[in-house]
Amino acid sequence: MSEATAANLEKAKQLHQEMLVVDAHHDIPMDVLHRRTLGESGVLSGPWGKMLRTGGINVQLLPIFLEDEFLPELGLRQLLQHAEAVISDLEEDNSVMQLATSVSEIDDALAENKIAGVLALEGCDGLSGDLALLRILYRLGVRMVSFTWNRRNKFADGLGEGPNAGGLSKAGKVALREMNDHHVICDVSHLSERGFWDVVNLCQGPFVASHSNARAICDHPRNLTDEQLRAIADCDGVVGLNFAGHFVDAENPTVDRMVDHLVHIADTIGIDRVGLGPDLLEDWLMERALNLTGDALIDPTQIDFWIPDCKRIEQLPNFTVGMLSRGFSEEDIEKVLGGNFMRVFRQVWL
Repeated sequence: MSEATAANLEKAKQLHQEMLVVDAHHDIPMDVLHRRTLGESGVLSGPWGKMLRTGGINVQLLPIFLEDEFLPELGLRQLLQHAEAVISDLEEDNSVMQLATSVSEIDDALAENKIAGVLALEGCDGLSGDLALLRILYRLGVRMVSFTWNRRNKFADGLGEGPNAGGLSKAGKVALREMNDHHVICDVSHLSERGFWDVVNLCQGPFVASHSNARAICDHPRNLTDEQLRAIADCDGVVGLNFAGHFVDAENPTVDRMVDHLVHIADTIGIDRVGLGPDLLEDWLMERALNLTGDALIDPTQIDFWIPDCKRIEQLPNFTVGMLSRGFSEEDIEKVLGGNFMRVFRQVWL
């Protein structure tokens, strides 16, 4: 490591401890449920708290994701088990992380030097298009919802349905209106392109792509076209950068290539429209992911394909080294690390 890189790394670590950092997508609830099933407690304030502290995370979105094996019959049960695992874990030990359902609760957590954890839903599979069940999840604290995870369900089609995928169903359009009324953020990552434009036409406030990159840099269906990027900007939304290798560069995902996505998005729609949604899979999460099947867009052999020095949340400052090396100002870095997502949160979450 050169002296300049070493100096930037120390600077990056310092910035991650001084600035507010938001991780908009990390499948931690799956690991929480797994560990609690094995008898562990205090998972979020214990092992995960330590990792998130090292990465400098202050606000952690906690998306609930369903594997194919639980669908359709056990989908709702699994959703509720994930939510219960997170809520119970933080009721037992909130020494490092505490649950937040509003900006004021995020501010309270930060004032106590705690990480604010916010429940999210990655796909409405398991709800059978039932709006009442979605409302129950709001009451449990879910504050960000994506309609699909690549699959088709009663609310919308995902990207996995291919070029002829449909958009939002009638139930999905009603759900989007209700999400606006309940101050819940719509997340369009994984949504079909027709569904994306339905959200653009119907959403009454900011929406986000919590973990998606620029298709102009890496031509993958999960990444966003420049037209989609501009639509998100027009709605005052944010795009969270995804660190999964196949969305960064099909051949050689590196921090520098990840910064290329940042530069392209910033050049296209402005530095105020980009944040972090790393979508990392550490330890047991990786083991579990390698055993999953059914994702038509991802070759299972490519799941363990990451930026070599930025594939764990503790390594997140390495991305900030990349921003420093490319001449980003501290003001712009602060926006990317968390300021931009917090702007949207303050607009939507009362």
